[in-house]
Amino acid sequence: MPPKPVHKVHGIDFSTAVMIDYDKCVGCGMCAKVCNETQMIGALRKADVKFPPYPVPRDGVETMNTETTRVKLDSTMCIGCGQCTHACVFGAMVPNSRVSEIFEAKKAGKKLIAVLAPATRVGISEAMGQQPGTTGEAQLIAGLRQMGFDYVFDNQWAADACTIEDTKEVLHMREHKSGPCYTSCCPAWINLVETRYPELIPKVSTARSPHGMICSLIKKKWVHEQNLKIEDIFIVGFMPCTAKKMEAARPQLATEGHQDCDISVTTKEVAQMLKENKIVFSVEKEEELKQTKQGKFDAPFGEFSGSAYIFGKTAGVTESVARYVYAIHGVKYDPSELKLSQVWEHTDKIQNIKIIEFTVKGNLFRAAVAHGGAAVAKCIEMEKELNVDVVEIMMCPMGCQNGGGQPRQAKKDLIPKRAEALDKHDKESKYGDCEHNAQMHEYIKKHLPTEHDVHEVFHTHYENRK
Repeated sequence: MPPKPVHKVHGIDFSTAVMIDYDKCVGCGMCAKVCNETQMIGALRKADVKFPPYPVPRDGVETMNTETTRVKLDSTMCIGCGQCTHACVFGAMVPNSRVSEIFEAKKAGKKLIAVLAPATRVGISEAMGQQPGTTGEAQLIAGLRQMGFDYVFDNQWAADACTIEDTKEVLHMREHKSGPCYTSCCPAWINLVETRYPELIPKVSTARSPHGMICSLIKKKWVHEQNLKIEDIFIVGFMPCTAKKMEAARPQLATEGHQDCDISVTTKEVAQMLKENKIVFSVEKEEELKQTKQGKFDAPFGEFSGSAYIFGKTAGVTESVARYVYAIHGVKYDPSELKLSQVWEHTDKIQNIKIIEFTVKGNLFRAAVAHGGAAVAKCIEMEKELNVDVVEIMMCPMGCQNGGGQPRQAKKDLIPKRAEALDKHDKESKYGDCEHNAQMHEYIKKHLPTEHDVHEVFHTHYENRK
């Protein structure tokens, strides 16, 4: 049994991304420790032992931090990374769930559409009792159908589209010497830029995240193909990330007054849904289902390259861009030609900054990869001396595979095994780069025939919220 709280702060509070149940909080201080020392965000401050953390308000006014009350989470500098939920072993700090809305939408007659992220399929198998490094892709697809979803689409279709749009941005900034170009896939990073580093906004790729792209395309184009109205569908993103809940709520990511993604659900939450429906995972069942229609993604968003899988691991976006650059120059990609060097490492021996170099037809490309809040802060500080074309940022240490919505793994050395599962999927794919995704190219050409159309559906803008 967990220790009983002795403090006088009671009730539940939540931001868009996370929720704290003060009646479960024993005041261990681990959430505040990770927020400050690992992520360097400072949204929580450690209180005395056995007392809940103090949320730190943006305006600095802490009159609500008393013996019996706390400042509201949504008034802090929280970026939604969710690493605090990993740190909490007592279930006091968890993702803010809106799962009940799924069943309300189904009851209202809406068509349910699931969109799966790369890292979710390797996190879900672990959450369902399988060994780290296994995949539950087919079982998750089948399980979602069993729970009433009408369509199951793969976010990786849009990861291929995102690679193309990101590459355009990188090459443009490289040509005009206005970079480096910062990637935009990580919603916690976007929150950090807007609230702490707004001077970097001109350097951040305006390409939406893959999830932002596919949801936009579904609501702006696909619904009309199906003779549906936007209000007839309900899109649920199944993500490894708590910050995706904040991304889903961004006013910039909406169509005709409706959010492009209705709600975002974490790997932890969908695991609970599966268990409540008595759905069991096994290695044997995965092999069986991946050969069936029940275990495969629906068209038109079910075709993708191997490089889309590796979006879910650190340096995956960079490698996807590299593969595409090789492809558009007509050069066969050779992974051994990517030169990797580490230029900084955190004392936790997990976060670091690495440089990746590759040369295509005499042109040298340099990328920096930073994961974890401390590494990101250091990377920004080192921007000029790094001298790179692109900076890949993931706010969670080890990237999406260790996102705030993934199952908690006490043995940190086992988390990279999730990336090994993504690498296996990559190697088993029909082709390795997005240039060879003919179905995606044809669909985009049909529905987004001009660069203006592409920009309207696949790009966004950011705001200074400092």
